[in-house]
Amino acid sequence: MYRCSVVSAMLALCLFTSIARAQAPRAAYDHYRRASALHQKGDLDGAIADFTEAIRISSSLGNGRRKTDAAFNFDQVKVLDPLAAQAYAGRGLMRYLKREYDEAIEDCSAAVKINPRLSDAYNYRGLCHFAKKDWDAAMNDFNRAVATDPRNAEAINNRGNVHSEKGDFARAIADFDQTLKLKPSLARTLYNRGSARREMGDQEGALRDFEQALALDPRLAHGYYGRGLIRCDREELDQGLSDFSRAIELNPRLAAAYANRGLTLMRQSKDVQALDDLERAVALDPSLKEDLAKRVEFVKQWRERRR
Repeated sequence: MYRCSVVSAMLALCLFTSIARAQAPRAAYDHYRRASALHQKGDLDGAIADFTEAIRISSSLGNGRRKTDAAFNFDQVKVLDPLAAQAYAGRGLMRYLKREYDEAIEDCSAAVKINPRLSDAYNYRGLCHFAKKDWDAAMNDFNRAVATDPRNAEAINNRGNVHSEKGDFARAIADFDQTLKLKPSLARTLYNRGSARREMGDQEGALRDFEQALALDPRLAHGYYGRGLIRCDREELDQGLSDFSRAIELNPRLAAAYANRGLTLMRQSKDVQALDDLERAVALDPSLKEDLAKRVEFVKQWRERRR
């Protein structure tokens, strides 16, 4: 069986659905709610601004004075209300989505300092460590998120992805199974489990997961991408290309889909088209460059052997 593919995990996250209730002024809650709404609209900068205001209002300066100008120094803040913890975590999530990982880690660390039992803050910080490929730090945070809230399905899913990155696919599948018991409709977790099953050689189980993920969410780009991998594993190259193209149509920034479509086109000796896809993949994710170079060489050798 031919196997030469680039994989892509799906992390899980969700913004808090409830807000801590304590002595914060109503204005702080209003900013928090508006930040959440702006996040849903994709306005990350606007959300950050409102989370920042929620933090400011929920806090006070150590000398008892408040400042409202741009020079407000958060290092001098004494937190008065647990809403600030959720606002820090929310702002951290927005910064994660903007790929500002170090700043996001700082925000999430501030959140758990205020409220050490805020499970989602550990999850968000773990996402940042995952993005930075610091698997041990990510695992530590996801474990803490689950220890704090054993029903945090998103954190369990994300921990499964760390197991996959470490090559421990059996543990990964166990985490994905647990996630799906808590939230059976998480299509991204079905995709992740399918990917782990494929790595363990269970093509049938992987295909079932990818198909079920697409049944739950027909616009899940990763679902088509995963199914495309299976089809190419089975030498169904045209069907695989169709799935990769659909994945790209739904998510034009899915670098792994361009990479695998390019590799598949190379298998069909369509090198000009393949080069366009491979270059696009590296432009979207420069970390793929070295790995793709090895895989391109592998395909070239594979073609030579088949002549």
